[in-house]
Amino acid sequence: MNLEEFFETKHSIDFPSEKDYVAIYRTFKQFMNSEIHNEVKSVTTRLDNKVYLNDHSANHVKMVMQKVSAILKDCSYLTPYECFILLVAIQIHDAGHIFNGREGHEKTGRNLMEKLEVTTMEKKIIGDIARAHSGKNDPIGGLSYKTTIFGQTVRIQELAALLRFGDELADENSRASSYMLEKGLIPEESKLYHAFSESLYNFMPDKESHSIQMGFCLTKQQVQNKYKKENSDIYLLDEIYIRTFKTFQECLYYNRFVNYEHQFHSINIKIEFLDEFDSFFDPISYRIEEKGYPTLLINNVFEYCGTQLERSANKLTGEYVRSVCGF
Repeated sequence: MNLEEFFETKHSIDFPSEKDYVAIYRTFKQFMNSEIHNEVKSVTTRLDNKVYLNDHSANHVKMVMQKVSAILKDCSYLTPYECFILLVAIQIHDAGHIFNGREGHEKTGRNLMEKLEVTTMEKKIIGDIARAHSGKNDPIGGLSYKTTIFGQTVRIQELAALLRFGDELADENSRASSYMLEKGLIPEESKLYHAFSESLYNFMPDKESHSIQMGFCLTKQQVQNKYKKENSDIYLLDEIYIRTFKTFQECLYYNRFVNYEHQFHSINIKIEFLDEFDSFFDPISYRIEEKGYPTLLINNVFEYCGTQLERSANKLTGEYVRSVCGF
Protein backbone atom coordinates (compact mmCIF):
# COMPACT_ATOMS: atom_id res chain seq x y z
CA MET A 1 0.00 0.00 0.00
CA ASN A 2 1.56 3.30 -1.05
CA LEU A 3 1.39 6.59 0.84
CA GLU A 4 -1.71 7.91 -0.90
CA GLU A 5 -3.59 4.60 -0.60
CA PHE A 6 -2.70 4.39 3.09
CA PHE A 7 -3.91 7.95 3.67
CA GLU A 8 -7.24 7.34 1.90
CA THR A 9 -8.10 4.48 4.29
CA LYS A 10 -8.33 7.00 7.14
CA HIS A 11 -11.45 8.60 8.56
CA SER A 12 -12.33 11.94 10.09
CA ILE A 13 -11.73 10.60 13.59
CA ASP A 14 -8.03 10.18 12.71
CA PHE A 15 -7.53 13.91 12.11
CA PRO A 16 -7.62 17.14 14.16
CA SER A 17 -11.14 18.22 15.13
CA GLU A 18 -12.39 15.16 13.19
CA LYS A 19 -12.12 17.19 10.00
CA ASP A 20 -12.40 15.23 6.75
CA TYR A 21 -8.89 15.79 5.41
CA VAL A 22 -9.26 12.87 3.00
CA ALA A 23 -12.12 14.65 1.22
CA ILE A 24 -10.15 17.92 1.26
CA TYR A 25 -7.17 16.18 -0.34
CA ARG A 26 -9.28 14.45 -2.99
CA THR A 27 -10.83 17.76 -4.01
CA PHE A 28 -7.43 19.44 -4.18
CA LYS A 29 -5.91 16.55 -6.13
CA GLN A 30 -8.74 16.71 -8.67
CA PHE A 31 -8.09 20.44 -9.11
CA MET A 32 -4.36 19.84 -9.60
CA ASN A 33 -4.93 17.01 -12.09
CA SER A 34 -7.56 18.80 -14.13
CA GLU A 35 -6.24 22.36 -14.05
CA ILE A 36 -2.56 22.46 -13.16
CA HIS A 37 -0.36 19.43 -13.86
CA ASN A 38 -0.93 19.39 -17.62
CA GLU A 39 -0.14 23.10 -17.71
CA VAL A 40 3.08 22.46 -15.77
CA LYS A 41 4.09 19.89 -18.39
CA SER A 42 3.35 22.36 -21.19
CA VAL A 43 5.42 25.09 -19.54
CA THR A 44 8.41 22.92 -18.63
CA THR A 45 8.71 21.52 -22.15
CA ARG A 46 8.63 24.99 -23.67
CA LEU A 47 10.43 27.25 -21.19
CA ASP A 48 12.35 28.79 -24.10
CA ASN A 49 13.95 27.63 -27.35
CA LYS A 50 16.84 26.02 -25.44
CA VAL A 51 15.11 24.33 -22.48
CA TYR A 52 12.88 21.26 -22.76
CA LEU A 53 12.76 19.68 -19.31
CA ASN A 54 11.89 16.05 -18.66
CA ASP A 55 8.45 15.08 -17.36
CA HIS A 56 6.98 17.28 -14.60
CA SER A 57 3.37 16.17 -15.08
CA ALA A 58 0.98 14.25 -12.80
CA ASN A 59 3.02 11.16 -13.64
CA HIS A 60 6.05 12.72 -11.94
CA VAL A 61 3.93 13.54 -8.87
CA LYS A 62 2.77 9.93 -8.78
CA MET A 63 6.35 8.68 -9.08
CA VAL A 64 7.52 10.88 -6.19
CA MET A 65 4.75 9.36 -4.07
CA GLN A 66 5.89 5.87 -5.07
CA LYS A 67 9.50 6.61 -4.15
CA VAL A 68 8.55 8.10 -0.78
CA SER A 69 6.40 5.01 -0.15
CA ALA A 70 9.37 2.77 -1.00
CA ILE A 71 11.62 4.73 1.37
CA LEU A 72 9.14 4.35 4.22
CA LYS A 73 7.96 0.85 3.29
CA ASP A 74 5.55 1.06 6.22
CA CYS A 75 3.59 4.28 5.71
CA SER A 76 2.11 4.04 9.21
CA TYR A 77 5.40 5.56 10.41
CA LEU A 78 3.67 8.86 9.55
CA THR A 79 0.50 9.99 11.25
CA PRO A 80 -2.53 10.41 8.97
CA TYR A 81 -2.22 14.18 9.44
CA GLU A 82 1.47 14.12 8.41
CA CYS A 83 0.46 12.07 5.36
CA PHE A 84 -1.95 14.83 4.38
CA ILE A 85 0.70 17.53 4.81
CA LEU A 86 3.25 15.56 2.78
CA LEU A 87 0.86 14.54 -0.01
CA VAL A 88 -0.23 18.14 -0.63
CA ALA A 89 3.41 19.27 -0.60
CA ILE A 90 4.20 16.63 -3.23
CA GLN A 91 1.28 17.83 -5.35
CA ILE A 92 2.55 21.42 -5.44
CA HIS A 93 6.34 20.98 -5.30
CA ASP A 94 6.91 21.54 -9.06
CA ALA A 95 3.66 23.32 -9.87
CA GLY A 96 5.18 26.78 -9.44
CA HIS A 97 6.61 26.45 -12.96
CA ILE A 98 3.33 27.76 -14.35
CA PHE A 99 3.91 31.22 -12.83
CA ASN A 100 7.43 32.17 -13.87
CA GLY A 101 9.14 29.07 -15.21
CA ARG A 102 12.08 27.38 -13.51
CA GLU A 103 13.22 30.44 -11.57
CA GLY A 104 11.77 30.33 -8.06
CA HIS A 105 9.31 27.54 -8.91
CA GLU A 106 9.88 25.91 -5.51
CA LYS A 107 8.40 28.97 -3.77
CA THR A 108 5.51 29.92 -6.05
CA GLY A 109 3.73 26.57 -5.89
CA ARG A 110 2.26 27.68 -2.58
CA ASN A 111 0.08 30.16 -4.51
CA LEU A 112 -2.06 27.24 -5.70
CA MET A 113 -3.21 26.46 -2.17
CA GLU A 114 -5.92 29.09 -2.33
CA LYS A 115 -8.03 26.16 -3.51
CA LEU A 116 -7.10 24.12 -0.42
CA GLU A 117 -9.64 24.29 2.41
CA VAL A 118 -7.24 24.44 5.34
CA THR A 119 -5.93 27.15 7.66
CA THR A 120 -3.24 29.69 6.85
CA MET A 121 -0.82 28.00 9.26
CA GLU A 122 -1.33 24.63 7.56
CA LYS A 123 -0.67 26.23 4.17
CA LYS A 124 2.53 27.78 5.51
CA ILE A 125 3.83 24.42 6.77
CA ILE A 126 2.97 22.69 3.48
CA GLY A 127 4.57 25.51 1.47
CA ASP A 128 7.75 25.39 3.55
CA ILE A 129 8.08 21.63 3.02
CA ALA A 130 7.48 21.91 -0.74
CA ARG A 131 9.93 24.80 -1.08
CA ALA A 132 12.78 22.81 0.49
CA HIS A 133 12.85 20.28 -2.37
CA SER A 134 15.14 22.59 -4.34
CA GLY A 135 18.32 24.53 -3.62
CA LYS A 136 21.71 23.87 -2.05
CA ASN A 137 21.75 26.53 0.66
CA ASP A 138 20.60 24.07 3.36
CA PRO A 139 16.86 24.62 2.70
CA ILE A 140 15.75 21.86 5.10
CA GLY A 141 18.12 22.92 7.89
CA GLY A 142 16.45 26.33 7.84
CA LEU A 143 13.05 24.86 8.72
CA SER A 144 11.69 24.18 12.19
CA TYR A 145 12.52 20.67 13.39
CA LYS A 146 8.87 20.02 14.20
CA THR A 147 5.77 21.83 15.33
CA THR A 148 2.46 21.11 17.02
CA ILE A 149 -0.75 22.21 15.35
CA PHE A 150 -4.24 21.41 16.59
CA GLY A 151 -2.65 19.03 19.09
CA GLN A 152 -0.86 17.07 16.35
CA THR A 153 2.93 16.85 15.98
CA VAL A 154 4.23 17.51 12.49
CA ARG A 155 7.89 16.56 11.84
CA ILE A 156 8.59 19.36 9.38
CA GLN A 157 12.25 18.66 8.58
CA GLU A 158 11.68 14.93 8.20
CA LEU A 159 8.73 15.42 5.84
CA ALA A 160 10.77 17.90 3.79
CA ALA A 161 13.64 15.40 3.59
CA LEU A 162 11.30 12.63 2.42
CA LEU A 163 9.90 14.87 -0.32
CA ARG A 164 13.31 16.09 -1.46
CA PHE A 165 14.88 12.62 -1.58
CA GLY A 166 11.75 11.08 -3.14
CA ASP A 167 12.02 13.73 -5.86
CA GLU A 168 15.70 12.87 -6.35
CA LEU A 169 14.81 9.20 -6.87
CA ALA A 170 11.93 9.98 -9.24
CA ASP A 171 14.07 10.23 -12.36
CA GLU A 172 13.71 7.09 -14.43
CA ASN A 173 13.20 6.11 -18.07
CA SER A 174 9.54 7.17 -18.12
CA ARG A 175 10.48 10.82 -17.56
CA ALA A 176 12.36 11.04 -20.86
CA SER A 177 10.74 12.21 -24.08
CA SER A 178 12.27 9.31 -26.00
CA TYR A 179 10.41 9.86 -29.28
CA MET A 180 11.29 13.57 -29.35
CA LEU A 181 14.90 12.68 -28.53
CA GLU A 182 15.05 10.07 -31.31
CA LYS A 183 13.63 12.48 -33.87
CA GLY A 184 15.99 15.31 -32.89
CA LEU A 185 13.15 17.55 -31.74
CA ILE A 186 14.66 18.43 -28.35
CA PRO A 187 16.99 21.45 -28.14
CA GLU A 188 20.69 20.56 -27.93
CA GLU A 189 20.93 22.12 -24.45
CA SER A 190 18.25 19.75 -23.10
CA LYS A 191 19.14 16.45 -24.76
CA LEU A 192 21.42 15.43 -21.89
CA TYR A 193 18.55 15.52 -19.35
CA HIS A 194 16.47 13.20 -21.49
CA ALA A 195 19.34 10.89 -22.44
CA PHE A 196 20.19 10.46 -18.76
CA SER A 197 16.59 9.63 -17.81
CA GLU A 198 16.21 7.36 -20.82
CA SER A 199 19.25 5.30 -19.81
CA LEU A 200 18.16 4.95 -16.15
CA TYR A 201 16.00 1.83 -15.80
CA ASN A 202 16.26 1.24 -12.04
CA PHE A 203 16.43 3.80 -9.25
CA MET A 204 15.13 2.26 -6.05
CA PRO A 205 15.81 2.37 -2.32
CA ASP A 206 16.60 -0.92 -0.59
CA LYS A 207 15.60 -0.35 3.01
CA GLU A 208 17.03 -3.63 4.31
CA SER A 209 20.58 -2.85 3.12
CA HIS A 210 20.21 0.93 3.58
CA SER A 211 21.35 1.38 -0.02
CA ILE A 212 20.08 2.91 -3.25
CA GLN A 213 20.17 0.78 -6.40
CA MET A 214 20.79 2.52 -9.73
CA GLY A 215 20.82 0.66 -13.06
CA PHE A 216 21.72 2.18 -16.43
CA CYS A 217 21.74 0.78 -19.96
CA LEU A 218 23.66 2.63 -22.67
CA THR A 219 23.40 2.04 -26.40
CA LYS A 220 26.22 2.42 -28.91
CA GLN A 221 24.83 5.76 -29.98
CA GLN A 222 24.71 7.00 -26.38
CA VAL A 223 28.35 5.98 -25.92
CA GLN A 224 29.43 7.73 -29.13
CA ASN A 225 27.46 10.94 -28.70
CA LYS A 226 28.59 14.02 -26.87
CA TYR A 227 25.88 16.19 -25.33
CA LYS A 228 25.90 19.91 -24.74
CA LYS A 229 26.19 20.93 -21.09
CA GLU A 230 26.53 24.61 -20.27
CA ASN A 231 29.55 25.82 -22.27
CA SER A 232 31.08 22.45 -23.12
CA ASP A 233 30.24 18.95 -24.37
CA ILE A 234 30.12 15.79 -22.28
CA TYR A 235 29.69 12.06 -22.78
CA LEU A 236 26.61 10.52 -21.17
CA LEU A 237 28.79 8.10 -19.20
CA ASP A 238 30.65 11.01 -17.61
CA GLU A 239 27.33 12.68 -16.79
CA ILE A 240 26.22 9.46 -15.09
CA TYR A 241 29.31 9.61 -12.88
CA ILE A 242 28.50 13.21 -11.95
CA ARG A 243 24.83 12.52 -11.30
CA THR A 244 25.41 9.36 -9.22
CA PHE A 245 27.83 11.30 -7.05
CA LYS A 246 25.20 14.05 -6.70
CA THR A 247 22.70 11.41 -5.58
CA PHE A 248 25.17 10.34 -2.91
CA GLN A 249 25.49 13.94 -1.74
CA GLU A 250 21.69 14.24 -1.62
CA CYS A 251 21.62 10.98 0.35
CA LEU A 252 24.00 12.34 2.98
CA TYR A 253 21.95 15.53 3.23
CA TYR A 254 18.70 13.57 3.59
CA ASN A 255 20.23 11.41 6.33
CA ARG A 256 20.67 14.47 8.56
CA PHE A 257 16.93 14.76 9.05
CA VAL A 258 15.57 11.21 9.34
CA ASN A 259 15.95 8.38 11.82
CA TYR A 260 18.34 5.52 11.18
CA GLU A 261 15.59 3.17 10.00
CA HIS A 262 15.05 5.35 6.93
CA GLN A 263 18.66 6.33 6.23
CA PHE A 264 20.73 5.21 3.22
CA HIS A 265 24.49 4.92 3.36
CA SER A 266 25.55 3.75 -0.09
CA ILE A 267 24.66 3.92 -3.77
CA ASN A 268 25.16 0.75 -5.84
CA ILE A 269 25.47 1.51 -9.54
CA LYS A 270 25.54 -0.85 -12.50
CA ILE A 271 25.98 0.41 -16.08
CA GLU A 272 25.36 -2.01 -18.93
CA PHE A 273 26.21 -1.52 -22.61
CA LEU A 274 23.77 -3.20 -24.98
CA ASP A 275 23.22 -3.11 -28.74
CA GLU A 276 19.85 -4.79 -29.23
CA PHE A 277 20.39 -7.92 -27.09
CA ASP A 278 24.19 -8.10 -27.22
CA SER A 279 26.70 -6.50 -24.88
CA PHE A 280 29.44 -4.48 -26.62
CA PHE A 281 31.38 -3.48 -23.49
CA ASP A 282 31.70 -5.19 -20.12
CA PRO A 283 29.35 -3.75 -17.47
CA ILE A 284 30.72 -1.13 -15.09
CA SER A 285 29.76 -1.55 -11.43
CA TYR A 286 30.75 0.71 -8.56
CA ARG A 287 29.62 1.62 -5.07
CA ILE A 288 29.64 5.06 -3.49
CA GLU A 289 29.52 4.91 0.29
CA GLU A 290 30.53 6.65 3.46
CA LYS A 291 34.04 5.76 4.52
CA GLY A 292 36.90 7.13 6.55
CA TYR A 293 36.97 10.49 8.27
CA PRO A 294 34.54 12.96 6.61
CA THR A 295 36.21 15.32 4.16
CA LEU A 296 35.10 18.06 1.80
CA LEU A 297 38.15 17.68 -0.45
CA ILE A 298 36.92 14.72 -2.51
CA ASN A 299 34.50 16.12 -5.05
CA ASN A 300 34.24 13.65 -7.91
CA VAL A 301 33.36 10.02 -8.38
CA PHE A 302 36.78 8.97 -9.75
CA GLU A 303 38.58 10.14 -6.61
CA TYR A 304 35.99 8.53 -4.42
CA CYS A 305 35.77 5.12 -6.08
CA GLY A 306 39.37 4.74 -7.26
CA THR A 307 40.13 1.44 -9.02
CA GLN A 308 36.45 0.51 -9.22
CA LEU A 309 36.27 2.93 -12.14
CA GLU A 310 39.52 1.90 -13.76
CA ARG A 311 40.31 -0.79 -16.30
CA SER A 312 43.87 -1.55 -17.38
CA ALA A 313 44.96 1.49 -15.34
CA ASN A 314 42.68 3.74 -17.43
CA LYS A 315 39.81 5.74 -15.98
CA LEU A 316 36.50 4.52 -17.44
CA THR A 317 35.59 7.92 -18.88
CA GLY A 318 33.18 8.42 -21.74
CA GLU A 319 36.12 9.13 -24.07
CA TYR A 320 37.93 5.95 -23.02
CA VAL A 321 34.88 3.68 -23.47
CA ARG A 322 34.09 5.25 -26.87
CA SER A 323 37.65 4.73 -28.08
CA VAL A 324 37.88 1.11 -26.83
CA CYS A 325 34.62 0.32 -28.64
CA GLY A 326 36.21 1.63 -31.83
CA PHE A 327 33.67 4.38 -32.41
